[in-house]
Amino acid sequence: MDEVKDKTGVRFVTFNVNGVRTLFQHYPFSRMNNSLKLAFELFQADIVTLQELKIDAKSISKWGKVEGYQSYITISQKRKGYSGVGCWIRTPSEDDPLRHHLKVIKAEEGITGLLRVQANGISYRESSEGIGGYTGLDFADENDLLDIDSEGRCIIIELACNVVIFSTYCPANSSQTEEGELSRLTFLKLLFKRIRNLHGLGKHVVLMGDINVCRDLKDHATALDESSISLSQQKTGSEIEEKFNEKCVQFIMDPSRIGRRLLNTMLCDSIISKYAQEGILVDSTRKIQGRDRLKMYTVWNTLLNTRPVNYGSRVDYIFVSKGLKDNITDGDILTTIMGSDHCPVFADIKVDNLELKHESFNKPKFEAATRYFLNHGNILDMFRKANRKSTSPSTTSTGKVVKPLNVKQYNGMNALASATVSKDQNKNVSIQPQSRVKSAHMKAFEEMLGKAPVCEHGEEAVLRVSKTDKSFGKKFWVCNRSKGEKDDPEASCGFFQWK
Repeated sequence: MDEVKDKTGVRFVTFNVNGVRTLFQHYPFSRMNNSLKLAFELFQADIVTLQELKIDAKSISKWGKVEGYQSYITISQKRKGYSGVGCWIRTPSEDDPLRHHLKVIKAEEGITGLLRVQANGISYRESSEGIGGYTGLDFADENDLLDIDSEGRCIIIELACNVVIFSTYCPANSSQTEEGELSRLTFLKLLFKRIRNLHGLGKHVVLMGDINVCRDLKDHATALDESSISLSQQKTGSEIEEKFNEKCVQFIMDPSRIGRRLLNTMLCDSIISKYAQEGILVDSTRKIQGRDRLKMYTVWNTLLNTRPVNYGSRVDYIFVSKGLKDNITDGDILTTIMGSDHCPVFADIKVDNLELKHESFNKPKFEAATRYFLNHGNILDMFRKANRKSTSPSTTSTGKVVKPLNVKQYNGMNALASATVSKDQNKNVSIQPQSRVKSAHMKAFEEMLGKAPVCEHGEEAVLRVSKTDKSFGKKFWVCNRSKGEKDDPEASCGFFQWK
């Protein structure tokens, strides 16, 4: 990362890593020996939020103890290894100009304040640990609110410089169910209401993370195509918003995408003037990069491999409340950083003019080292008793004792994951090199499928299987290149042929 950070400013970084373990399988993180500290130093980050950690409680000892950073991690209480958000705050040295500004005075898990500060304890709302701003959040059943907060999607942190940070991973409703959409909209309404409440209390707010909502038509490649807007003919985002204003407004007001409207009601720079007048948040990336920049996407479809031709959408943001608008000094998306279907986003914000609280504060109970006793040995000890039954030797139907794999055996099996295991009639296991198996499979596929047709690029097409109701299971040939804009010569030519 080439951007040099101002020492008197705070660098915020957000990144949906789609599994923190898999992040370190990709360059440059693959050279970091699973060290979050080195990753954060690469970004020159003071405050980092990572979404979709996909870890369980046993893994928090690994990711929650990062030298030089305070760690705050929320994980799903409902589904193991699902969702998960982390926020790490750099701990400055005594001679660091940010040593007071980065001091964490309070921290919460969830949005509503209904979760317990500690097991069997009182809620954040009832505790001195609570940040406040809970008015008007009880518009849904309390059990539903607790369900939303138990998915591991939001962390709220208050700094001594009167800045409240929301680190969040908003639901996407990928299954497109009515129940999922209701839960998603409830989450967004709770999030935006809490932000307005804290802003009304005089707090500066930073909202960072994967919001899973694209705010504008110019930031959504598929929607631009569906609206018959070619980026090669429109040179700037301003031209699109002026020439196709009606389509841009329709995109925001689409009744099937209520999240877009909800997000725009929060934005001071919404193209809808009514929302802009009432909005309280500023899009830091747009503030620095300007309204004209196009193809500023932060997520791409991995199944269609659309990243190489930059055909995606923008759903990852760092928003700041309007009182910090003039404090934004830099910000951008980092498309060259690989390791996920998303890319990181950063923003630099000056804080030297913000009022400081100099009282003595205890470390929040939600801080990972405190909550999970990371300074008192391995967190696995906490779960040993609970898991004793599942990790004890089990007996098969034949009476043979089967011992669980130890760590070394488990890692060894992972190393063999790229090989194919076959069993002969005597049940002896043999490992076949993957290259040999792949060649045999390819030959079998070619014999079964026949010769592939050639697309308009003069290249062999690839075979796909239809998932639509009318032609489910039917095979067809398509161009092997990534989907992109219609007039991009490097993108898919649109070749299609039923098999």
